[in-house]
Amino acid sequence: MSDEGRAQIRGFGSLAQGRGGLAWSLAGGGGLSLESAEVTATGADAVHPDSFEGWSFATELDADPLAGAAIFRHIAIEAPNGATIVCWSAGAEGIPGHGEERTSAVIHAEEGRVPYEEALISTQYDASGDPTRIGLELWLADADQTSRAAATRVSGSLLSGSRTGGAWAGFFRCHTSDVAGIGTFLLWRA
Repeated sequence: MSDEGRAQIRGFGSLAQGRGGLAWSLAGGGGLSLESAEVTATGADAVHPDSFEGWSFATELDADPLAGAAIFRHIAIEAPNGATIVCWSAGAEGIPGHGEERTSAVIHAEEGRVPYEEALISTQYDASGDPTRIGLELWLADADQTSRAAATRVSGSLLSGSRTGGAWAGFFRCHTSDVAGIGTFLLWRA
């Protein structure tokens, strides 16, 4: 699943069918399958979004986002009108808070790939440190950032997740512009 020097994360899902898959090449790789709110750890090669009819995504990062990082988060959200929102963040050891992480976000829509200028990620964790709720606020480059109403907002609550392949991965019920969809979350900590 990995080309040398590149990190890949791919997935698919359907909220209505209650199924999905997520695979990654980071930190030795791993995979997760969702079926009726139950997750099963799989190898990355067992996840095949190409054969799934419905929402899917593939993220390819040119460099290893884990290099020098203490935390890495990758979120992919099924958005309205067949679009996909992909957001990731990485934070170095010793940063004072998640506001200091490097972030990147993009929306893949029928019109093409459009980057967000600013991305804010909030994550609620349980006592074990596993994500239970997520929130995104995203601003396009031409949006009026003085108005909080201009942001694309995403909220999500955990369907199911598990620790596997040196990471935590899970599936979320997400809402973007009042439309429900499925989302994936990959979390790695040093």
